[in-house]
Order: sequence, then structure tokens, then C-alpha cells
Amino acid sequence: MNGEVVNSERRNKTVIFIMGAGHSGTTLLGLMLGAHPAVCFAGEAWNSTRLSTTDAQGRTVGCNFCTEGCPVWGDPLPSTGPDLYEVLARRCGRPFVVDSTKAVGWIDQQTALVPGAVHRHLVVLARDGRAVVNSLLRKYPDARPAELAAEWVAQMRRTEDLAARWPGTVSRVHYEDIATHPEDVLSHLSATLGFSFLPAMLDPWLSVQHPLGGNAGTQYIVARERAARAPGRPVDLKRTERAYYLGHPPAIVLDLRWREEMSEPALRAFDAIAGETNAPYAR
Repeated sequence: MNGEVVNSERRNKTVIFIMGAGHSGTTLLGLMLGAHPAVCFAGEAWNSTRLSTTDAQGRTVGCNFCTEGCPVWGDPLPSTGPDLYEVLARRCGRPFVVDSTKAVGWIDQQTALVPGAVHRHLVVLARDGRAVVNSLLRKYPDARPAELAAEWVAQMRRTEDLAARWPGTVSRVHYEDIATHPEDVLSHLSATLGFSFLPAMLDPWLSVQHPLGGNAGTQYIVARERAARAPGRPVDLKRTERAYYLGHPPAIVLDLRWREEMSEPALRAFDAIAGETNAPYAR
């Protein structure tokens, strides 16, 4: 903590925001970027505002993988002094910080706090909206497809509006491309963000990272692989996802379950509400 106050030289040089709809692969992409030794993946960093509180599942909000004494989130965040991303860069010893929070208000607030010399990158991560809605229906089986489709449309419009006014660099990535051509996507994205691609980014499952929030399924694979070496904080899975992720290999696998699982009425409801919006993202 003393280094955050005493050393005035800024260590955080770049902040990277991953924006899009939930269930689009933001956690996967963040972990892949965070496997690079120059990158700190914070996860959904807005959760830093409620550290040590209890979430809706009764879990204490904190690092997804550390049981206690997390080197990134274990100490209280300073109420004054460096901005969040500078604190994270100092604690991680890495100049690039990735935030996968998807709330525009949070992103606007945080970008206003960092000095103008800090590079700001926005990564728009898209996924076929039908896959997103199907994933949500699996998680919330009583939800109405039409309402989920409308929420997805609203989030993608917020994402595109943010991209249109973004003051820095905007990159566009598709989940389906990450899953099928990960090295090509990561090589191009890394060059745009300002660091060199490393093969370790294709195998984030054994990397030591400390994200907040995000997709439990993806993080379960990381926790499972790391548990083979040392015990850590368990990642809870909902019953509807348990079978899929229990047998999921430590690899990037294209998830197209929506093609078999999504009912015709759900597909019709989605197309009526979100078909036009989904056209640029459909795969």
C-alpha cells in the first residue's frame, strides 16, 4: 500500500474496457488478455465499490479465486490518491489494466478520473444475440424471450452509442471468432492495444489472476485447473450449467447450443424484436 502513495510515477499507462452484452465472452477475453505478464484483468471492476459485502448468492464480494489475502483486492482501496486503475497497476505490477464492466455510467465515470495521458481503449465484444438470449433462458428459465431480446437490444445500442463517442481507440471482436480463430484474433487485438501476443494468452486456465464478478462457468474451469495445484475459492455453478462445465476441457470451445436448444417460439420472438439489430452480429 505504501507504494501507492509514496511513488508518484504513474505505472498504469493504458486502460482497456471490454463492452458488450453479458454472456458474450467478456470474461473469457479478459482472462486471455490477463494471461499476458503486462496485463492486469480486473474483471467487472465496479464490484470494487462493494468489496466484503454479501451478494445475492450469499457470497462475500471479492476475488473470484483467492480464499483470503488476495494481493490485489485483499487490502482496502484508498479513498483518496491514485485512481482505481493506477492502484491495480501498482498492486499487480502491470501497466495495462482491463475492466469488463458493462455499465456505461461506470465507464464514463472512470475514464473521467484517469489522467489525459493514459491511453483508453474500448473493445466492443459482440456475439450472436440468439446465443446470448438462449444462455439467459438457460440461467433464468422462467424469463420471457421477448423481454430478454429487448434487454439485449438496449445493451447493444448503449454499447454502440459509447463506441461512437469514444475518445480513444475502438476495436471490434466477435466471440465466435475468438472461439474458432483465437490466435489470429488475439494477435491482431494485442498489436492494437500496444503489447505483443504471447502463446500463453491461448491457455489462460492456469494463469494466476484476480478478477471480480463475471461469468461463473468460464471461471469454474480456471478454478478447477488451479485447484489441481493448490486449493482456492470455489466457483459456484447454477444447476443448469453444471453438467456442461463439469465436463468442459481446459480449452476454448465454440458454444453454439442455441441452435439446438432455442425453441421456435423463442426464435420468432427474438427475430421480431431483435432481428434487425442482430444482423451485423449474426453468425
